[in-house]
Amino acid sequence: MSDATTLENTAGDLTRDAIFGGALRLWQSRAGYRFGLDALLLASDLPPLAAGATVVELGAAQGAVALTVAWHRPDVQVVAVERQPELAALLRRNIEENGLENVEVIEGDLRHRRELFTPQSAALVLANPPYYAEGARRPSANAQRAQAHHELHGTLEDFIRAAAYLLEHKGWLQLIAPPVRHLDVIAAAGVTDLRLAELRHYHDRADRPAYLTEYRFRRPSAPDLKIRAPLTIRNDEGSYSAEVRRRLGMEEVEG
Repeated sequence: MSDATTLENTAGDLTRDAIFGGALRLWQSRAGYRFGLDALLLASDLPPLAAGATVVELGAAQGAVALTVAWHRPDVQVVAVERQPELAALLRRNIEENGLENVEVIEGDLRHRRELFTPQSAALVLANPPYYAEGARRPSANAQRAQAHHELHGTLEDFIRAAAYLLEHKGWLQLIAPPVRHLDVIAAAGVTDLRLAELRHYHDRADRPAYLTEYRFRRPSAPDLKIRAPLTIRNDEGSYSAEVRRRLGMEEVEG
């Protein structure tokens, strides 16, 4: 469990974790896939969206990203796509128990995009794809974690192709990936008509190398690439930076 969340209670193999100061509470598996800070960061800083826009999350798991967007933006419609039945069940439970009426679930494999989705129907697609190519590292013995972290049932290219199929004119794809996958992300987008518009690196501390990169692709993109100021997660004392605290709904840093 990320320290961006607060453990509220437990029920058998599940825990219920509070985020954004308790505004959202999410059930998730104790031993299976558990969301972390990266999911909350992905969901809490979005490109401009008009009221009534459709936002699709690919690989929604138990719903940390989708529910965050739905809570922050009650004026948009969120579609959460999840392939694993047990995670889709948790996702539906979390939507219901948080009383969010602007989220729907599609249970299915994003590789079957033509069967699942209406083309050019989304203003924004969000994705936190598996970080590791199949065979790059030994997967977890836990099936949920293995499938979430490794490309066992969908590659980066599958995610980006699904996003390209979904996005309307001037729509955005926002995803995060570790630096080791940078060339894979660029190559996968290169077979679509999406173009890289913005890029931002995440650093645990200011003096450390980036550990994640956030990409914003657009159809079509402006000719210039905007490289945003880095996001530093922690200050010199080891506490969350002012931006991270603000985005997590935590109290402001004094001084």
